[in-house]
Amino acid sequence: MGSLSGLQQIGLGFAGMGAVNSAVSGFGQYESGQQTKQAYDYDAAVTLQEMQQKEQTSEAKYDNLVGRQATAYAAAGVDIASGSPLLVMAHTAAQKGSEEASENESGTEQAALQRYYGRVAAFNGTIGGIGTFISGLAKAGGTAASNIPTPSLTFGV
Repeated sequence: MGSLSGLQQIGLGFAGMGAVNSAVSGFGQYESGQQTKQAYDYDAAVTLQEMQQKEQTSEAKYDNLVGRQATAYAAAGVDIASGSPLLVMAHTAAQKGSEEASENESGTEQAALQRYYGRVAAFNGTIGGIGTFISGLAKAGGTAASNIPTPSLTFGV
């Protein structure tokens, strides 16, 4: 087997650079997926925080409403410990619980969905990075293989 010509050596050098380039590109795709995941995780945390603030606002709103109802009934001389006034205030308190539960469920589901999107983005980045790297290696390998001389087999005639 003979030595490689200058052009073949240059071709092998470019093939090596192609392999390095594919590794860098693949890592870039992986990192992009990780960054996107972090952004979705941050959005999920913000969503949960906003949900808690909404719950606190609802709680204060309904507590205030029940207090105003009790005050209005008391000012009118109505006994708030039984009968219709008690039922009205109990219904208001039940609405408070229902609204808080709805806000909690909505916020929790939205945060879970954002985290899922983040996991999908990270997975896509990883798979894309691996695919780019393997594709680049295959291309570089093909280039390198085409630059290696093949020995000729001759049989004595």
